[in-house]
Amino acid sequence: MKKLVTGLFLLTAVAAHAENPKLENLSKDQVEKVGNEFAMNFAHTSVNAPETDGIWGVEVGLLAGRTSTPELKKVVDASGNDGDDFKNVYHAGLMARAHFPLDIFLEASVLPEREISDVKVSAKSLGLGWNAGAFFGLPLDLAVGISASRSNVEFSQRTTVVTTDDTETKISVDSMTRNIWIGASKTFLFVTPYVKLGQIRSESDVESSAVGNVFGQDISGQDSVDVSTSGSYLAVGANLEFTIFKLGFEASKLAGVSRATAKFSLDF
Repeated sequence: MKKLVTGLFLLTAVAAHAENPKLENLSKDQVEKVGNEFAMNFAHTSVNAPETDGIWGVEVGLLAGRTSTPELKKVVDASGNDGDDFKNVYHAGLMARAHFPLDIFLEASVLPEREISDVKVSAKSLGLGWNAGAFFGLPLDLAVGISASRSNVEFSQRTTVVTTDDTETKISVDSMTRNIWIGASKTFLFVTPYVKLGQIRSESDVESSAVGNVFGQDISGQDSVDVSTSGSYLAVGANLEFTIFKLGFEASKLAGVSRATAKFSLDF
């Protein structure tokens, strides 16, 4: 299954990004916005309605999607490269979900570390929720949940630095997100639409292996910058279930960042 996940990521990431992005003279505001886009790309999702069908249940599957990154496009354009190649970034991974007595559910996703077209990527996330609607016998599923994710993206670029004219600089974006939400869903035959609302926060550490012109004047002389962003969270999606096969799609807005994710899974 890991090979299948890597294949999905290759079809999206490598096909879209023939070369690495180039980041130069970034202001603190730009680092914050770009770091937030990378973080939200890997924020937790299992593309699932907040439901619990029965006392026990297990689901495993694959996720793949795309995140709009207009700020990354702008900074790549400003460096003299073609930002159109980076107006979107992509995500993929393995997902698992289980629900237990008392209508508690646990979710997880992971993209094992992979080096794809000179870009090293890894991500993992966890989510925990409680379906109060099922617990109290309400006519719809009504749940609350929390989640957290961690991701890392590394790539190299040619950069002019203080001590030399030209060198290869490694850029690393290490990010974490935390989310709290409430959600509702209702099953109609084999279709379960859902909506989730909440708050999400990202924290990113953008690091350069050389002190040079990666960071602009307001943060010059540094090789690492920590930034954070918070905002609203909205996810709207639907799951279609055919016997044990499930298809899902989710569109979300996470602290101003737009993302779309699809899922194929087996639900037992």
